[in-house]
Formats: sequence, structure tokens, C-alpha cells
Amino acid sequence: MQNSIAKSVTLSDRVATLSQELFSPLPVIDGQVVYAQMPDFQLALFIQQAMDRHYLVRLQFKAAPDVAPATVIGQLKEDAAGHLILKQTKQLATIVTPALLRSIQRVK
Repeated sequence: MQNSIAKSVTLSDRVATLSQELFSPLPVIDGQVVYAQMPDFQLALFIQQAMDRHYLVRLQFKAAPDVAPATVIGQLKEDAAGHLILKQTKQLATIVTPALLRSIQRVK
């Protein structure tokens, strides 16, 4: 019984991935949507807005052409030294280099 449930979950995940690949206007690599590269001025503006307004954001980092890019969600903050810090949880934070970003989006 449990095996059939696991198979149906795996099948439904696969169907969701395939439908996303077929109907998404954006490219998909390994089930991960690859957003367009934002210009530097737009990244800088959106980063500043996210910090000023305390938005929850999704950051997508650059990757090799045939590799799915890393995507993380959290709140951006700046430390005393001027480094960008993405706070994902109370225990997990990531230092962000704007030059390595592909895109930033507000999460609703």
C-alpha cells in the first residue's frame, strides 16, 4: 500500500515537472525555472528596495549553461562592513555577492 502511494507521489511530481517544462515561457533545467539575467542597475535597485522595505525575496544565482541555478529565499540585510546577508532562518544566513546574482524577485 505504501509503495503505491510513493509511486503516485513520484508520478505526480514528474507530471508537474513535465507540465512546467512544456508550458513555461522560461527555460527549465532539472525542474528549476531559469529566470532571465537582470541588468546590474536593476539588480542594485531591487536589492536596495528589498533591504529598505524588508521584503522576502527569491534570489537566483548564476550557473554554468547546462546546470540548474541555485535559488534561495530570505530577507536581505547589510552588516556593518557593507556585506549583503540573506537571512533564511534564525540559524541560517548566506553572504551574497551581487555580481553572482542572476535575478531577484519579491516573494508574496
